[in-house]
Amino acid sequence: MFVSTEKTPYSELPRNCTFSESDWHVLAGFWHPIAFSDDVVDKPVRATLLDIDIVLYRTNNGLTAAKDICMHRGAAMSLGWLDAERNNIICPFHGLHYDHSGQCTRIPSMDDQTRPIPKSIRLICYQCRERYGLIWVCLKDQAICAMPDWPILEDRNNGWTITRPPPGTWETSAPRHVENFNDVAHFSFVHKGTFGNMDDFSIPNYEMWKTGVGLSLRMPYKEGVRERLGDTDTVAERDVVYTKNLTYPFSMELVMQYEGEDGGEDFTLIAYDIASPVSSRKTAVFQALATNRPGISPDDLITFQNFVNSEDIPIVESQRPEELPLDISAEVHIPADKFSIQYRKDLVTQFGLGSPELTA
Repeated sequence: MFVSTEKTPYSELPRNCTFSESDWHVLAGFWHPIAFSDDVVDKPVRATLLDIDIVLYRTNNGLTAAKDICMHRGAAMSLGWLDAERNNIICPFHGLHYDHSGQCTRIPSMDDQTRPIPKSIRLICYQCRERYGLIWVCLKDQAICAMPDWPILEDRNNGWTITRPPPGTWETSAPRHVENFNDVAHFSFVHKGTFGNMDDFSIPNYEMWKTGVGLSLRMPYKEGVRERLGDTDTVAERDVVYTKNLTYPFSMELVMQYEGEDGGEDFTLIAYDIASPVSSRKTAVFQALATNRPGISPDDLITFQNFVNSEDIPIVESQRPEELPLDISAEVHIPADKFSIQYRKDLVTQFGLGSPELTA
């Protein structure tokens, strides 16, 4: 009901944080996408990252990401609006104005508008960048790693058909989503309606290697009966080579290289997927799709990807615990799991995730 009169040092950690303190501080040092750029135009937008509610707003001076709290009486700034000149966001409670840097520039109720406003009245702002049509936020002053490097998404005049499905929210942790995206043994069972091969369950001993920013694997596969892109025909089998590139901690690129059909040219389909941790058990999923196959429309790509997602979601959301076990002995593993085993090890050894909490 009340906040204690005892003065306590400011803590970055959110109230009711669902992460361990050490894991939160590590994850806060990465770049995470929280919204599409074109969703933040003429009004504030609210998003949540690592249990922190964030307001995004765009003034004439650019994009700002701030904690979604007015410093006066704690109201949500995302319920506010921009002033007529688009220079400030206005708090919906008492009308305090905050500029691009988060500094309060006006308090309407002050009878003397020439009176200086204390510099301490400012929003808590975070680093934000725009790339690939997404708004990325880092909650720390210095990022641990760079954003993923996906040049095809940078150039819209390169002959590729590029689109993005609407973002989704999965009731699971970000690393559980990542492992599912990179899992190769579930195709025949989960993706029976799209590309899984029901006549061959075996998985080859695929290549896997570390990169400077994450992990990669390469595996040939013979896709089974699949709803084709652009029409309703099916194919009994189709050869494809999958190359999966993971950028730590939660960004994925899946390159699918197909042989041309009936003497046609070979083509490539690329699926980009980023898991953004809303909380330890809830994940916002941002995706983009690109192909150089002629005759494929953006709607075809989105329809197919939504079908694939609908197969994955109920299975991944059923996993318990929702959080990813970083103790390798906590779950049983099979040979096809070598990618996820290495991923778990790297999260621990390279970033210190899963560290035991210190107690007094």
